[in-house]
Amino acid sequence: MVMVLPHHMRSRVILIALVLGLTSIPSSQGGTAENLEEVGFTFGGLTFDANNSGHVNSSLSDLPAVVEYYTATWCANCVDVEHALDDIEADGVNLQQFHFHRDQDNEDPWGTPEGEARWDERYDGGVAPTVVFNGSMKQIGSVPEGDSLQNDYAALAAMDLGLGIGISSMAWNNDSEIFAWDLQYDESIIPENGELIHMLWVTERFAYFPEGSNGVENYPHVVRALFLLGNNSSGAMIIDLPEAHDGNDLQLHLIHQIVLPIPDGGIEPEETNDGEDDSLLPSISLIATLSVVMIAAFTVQRKQQ
Repeated sequence: MVMVLPHHMRSRVILIALVLGLTSIPSSQGGTAENLEEVGFTFGGLTFDANNSGHVNSSLSDLPAVVEYYTATWCANCVDVEHALDDIEADGVNLQQFHFHRDQDNEDPWGTPEGEARWDERYDGGVAPTVVFNGSMKQIGSVPEGDSLQNDYAALAAMDLGLGIGISSMAWNNDSEIFAWDLQYDESIIPENGELIHMLWVTERFAYFPEGSNGVENYPHVVRALFLLGNNSSGAMIIDLPEAHDGNDLQLHLIHQIVLPIPDGGIEPEETNDGEDDSLLPSISLIATLSVVMIAAFTVQRKQQ
């Protein structure tokens, strides 16, 4: 039996369906990049392969632009955005991409609750495709504001955060699963009432998914896990890495973020680590931290010889 609804009820049902479906409709529209200065900004992007042991550091002025990209395996116009990001990177623009996939999506296997929560709390939700540069400039859709997406993105990536003189450092021991970090910086970069927190983001360099309806198949820079390190400028933590979807290409990225108070009526930010987590090692200096990690790595290598 087919039920025929009155006209006024059909209108309401259609409206509800549209509202519920808004978050799953890919955006092909473009527009002026939105300034997110009220939520702070993000920097860092140091990268290290998780299947090795070692350390890496960079001056703050040489760090890449942190590019957060909200996408889905079914989003066809997301491919244009991905190509534009790859194009400017190939042209020498210094950036590090992080591809956040929709969570709880039957057609996309890589969304995570913590990734979705980040976009909900910091960026008012995710619409595929959306790109955020350094946590402070957001551009939605695949239609360029200027002559091309490449020009739009290159300009956003080049924006100066005013980080001043400093060094970001991290170390990883694959055997002990200890991750260490250190940030030397000018405290004047933190706005009044702001807080500086540190995170470890884990990505899979490529993940194979031929079932994706946008035809990419090998999806790059897939964000697999986010770990909050807290607000200590240096320290070490035992990290339980996720399993790779395929291959052995997990990568570790050190991220620093300025968090500003949420305006009245806004969403409360995620809680920072208060130092009581059993996996958090005591905060120590950079030299001591790197020594602990690298001595352990050297010991493992000697045993294997």
